[in-house]
Amino acid sequence: MRKLIAALTAICMVFAALPGFAVEITDMAQVTFRIDNAVVSDGRLTPGRVTASVQTVVSKSDGKYLASLGYYDSHGKLTDFSAKTVTVAPMGQFALGSATLSLDVLRELEDGASVRVIVMDARTLEPMTVNNSTLVYKAPVTDADTGYDGIYERYYRIVGDGGEIKSDGAALSVADEGTSYRLKNMGGGWVGFADGNRRIYNNEGAPGRRLYGFGSTTMLWRLVPEGDGYYIQSYDGGYLAIDGGEVALTDEPYPFTLIKTGETPFTLATATEGYKLLTEAQKQRLTEICTSPGATALPNGTNGKSLLDIVEDALTVVYDTSGSTSPEEQKAAILAAMGTTVSYNAAGTNEINAVKITDLPGGDAEISQSGPVKEKIYIWDTGEKEYSRLDVTYTGFGHSQTVKFYYDETGETNVRTAIQALARFPWEYRQFIQQVNVYVPASSFTYNCDGKILTVRVTDGTNVESMARNFAHELGHSIEFLANGAAYEKPETHWCHSEEWQKAIEDDILPVSEYGSSNSDEGLAEFARLYFQSWGSHDLMEGVKTLYPNRYASFNKLLKNIGMEPLY
Repeated sequence: MRKLIAALTAICMVFAALPGFAVEITDMAQVTFRIDNAVVSDGRLTPGRVTASVQTVVSKSDGKYLASLGYYDSHGKLTDFSAKTVTVAPMGQFALGSATLSLDVLRELEDGASVRVIVMDARTLEPMTVNNSTLVYKAPVTDADTGYDGIYERYYRIVGDGGEIKSDGAALSVADEGTSYRLKNMGGGWVGFADGNRRIYNNEGAPGRRLYGFGSTTMLWRLVPEGDGYYIQSYDGGYLAIDGGEVALTDEPYPFTLIKTGETPFTLATATEGYKLLTEAQKQRLTEICTSPGATALPNGTNGKSLLDIVEDALTVVYDTSGSTSPEEQKAAILAAMGTTVSYNAAGTNEINAVKITDLPGGDAEISQSGPVKEKIYIWDTGEKEYSRLDVTYTGFGHSQTVKFYYDETGETNVRTAIQALARFPWEYRQFIQQVNVYVPASSFTYNCDGKILTVRVTDGTNVESMARNFAHELGHSIEFLANGAAYEKPETHWCHSEEWQKAIEDDILPVSEYGSSNSDEGLAEFARLYFQSWGSHDLMEGVKTLYPNRYASFNKLLKNIGMEPLY
């Protein structure tokens, strides 16, 4: 029996010497952990399979035991477990048994998360294992020689004279070893600190919205350099401080030091040989994309991931495989990541994730109308038939414009919505529209615009806000088709085919949307939609200017060509 125990002990000692193993040897139970498919990414361990091999050596003569493997998040909450019954066989005065348990951790393993094995007597539920049957994950400190010199998009501990700032998912507190925060560039001199739960905290320490849904300045701070450290100032002028052993806002500056604890997939990718092959302009674009507020403000339309999430997933692969890929392959993969298209919905249904179009300068006009009267007109996909016509006049800000609205019984509800939606835009932006057709065909529920005629072909129930979002796209067609005497019938005269716009697309690298990548006309119209929907949102406007700097400059030039001052 002693030889058997010695053999089990020797086997466990061999396991303990292997990477990814931790072994607990007691006179009651022996537990071996193995971590499969878990790799470091973004300062944390990625999801993977956790396997525990449990050998029991007990003094009971016989019986059954419960062995469980549990996963606990960084706050100690049990989030998943697996369990098996272990039957032990008597061997003299001892009894032996074993079991293998595994579970798939389907979320990020944060710093401080743990897996724990507990073995209990099946009858009395008395625990048999000791406390050290727990394996705690610690986010490693990465000291890569990156090609990025900025402060943003790295992990830091915030250290003051009174301790370090820690978050527990509900509030801020002081600890000897604080939380590692990801420092986010929010634009305009603002920064945000995101903890392991991807939250940004407001000025009172309460959790703010998650990173891909931020927007309030109450969650933002200014870093004011002071010597080798920083003052951290809130939006209303108060300073973050440690006062009386608590995190507080004070009237006096309080110095903090930011201690770097890890790199992100973006910064790690800049350490690869493939990154060194990029041009300086390409390096600059990668930095702009990965540090822009827009990279987290614009969620993916299908799975809730932000643009930064998607790009960094790709950059993680670049870094993790850099030992087995050539520099040229790494460069190609980085450029492919920079060319990621965030999956906005297609035009006609694209909500750009429910971003509301705000009140526009010179927009909502006074509306008057006459009619309806009956008139027979020809529409290309329905032929000639009788429609009702309303003559709608928009008046305000020194301009008056009359637009003919044609509708049949299928469009009777939507025509009222269309009249209101068109009023949401400045006269300069809707000046070319002479006619709006509203009806529901047998198929092809879409919006269309040839420059002068705007067609609404959607079912009832569309609200003004949703229709205005789609009009932002269609009116983009109108101004680029007809500005400066251009003609719908002559594509070569359209702004999107100009050398300037084509160069802007090439230099931006990042596409606006999948639908916008289908052709140049749709690409400009999709940018027009994004431009108008971002107006009024600090993070989105900063995002547009930094994610698409060349399109942004060119589109504002187009607006000036039609007599409209840029919105931002």
